[in-house]
Amino acid sequence: MSNKNFCSLPPSKTNTCVSLVIPLLVVLCFCVGYSGAVTKALDREAYTIYYNNKTPNKDGDYNFDFQTSNGITVKGAGNVNGAVGAVQYVSPEGLPITWTYVADSDGYHPTGDHIPMRPEYVDRALEYIRTHPQVNEEESRKL
Repeated sequence: MSNKNFCSLPPSKTNTCVSLVIPLLVVLCFCVGYSGAVTKALDREAYTIYYNNKTPNKDGDYNFDFQTSNGITVKGAGNVNGAVGAVQYVSPEGLPITWTYVADSDGYHPTGDHIPMRPEYVDRALEYIRTHPQVNEEESRKL
């Protein structure tokens, strides 16, 4: 995980930061809920064996982590500028699944071996588009 300082934002950007926190928390809840739904079918008797959730400070900084009896581990931290975290669990096939995420002003960025990578042809197409600017057809016909 990166050591980005998410705490440095001018007071004039407070509304922007608050509007960023709510979607980030929704994404985080989805991730935690999804990981729980995957393993819930495997172990209905699972229970929380460790839980640490610190109340956000006056600047909005927060962090949490928990672990369940069936192997789910979730850790996260953030503030009004973004969030970072990691999720681990065992898939229904018995494979260990781990992903980390960063959520910031550029969006939500999960990384993990089980997450499909963007195909190479997409990168080539984007490079082609970048190096071949759009031509105004009417102007090019006048030449």
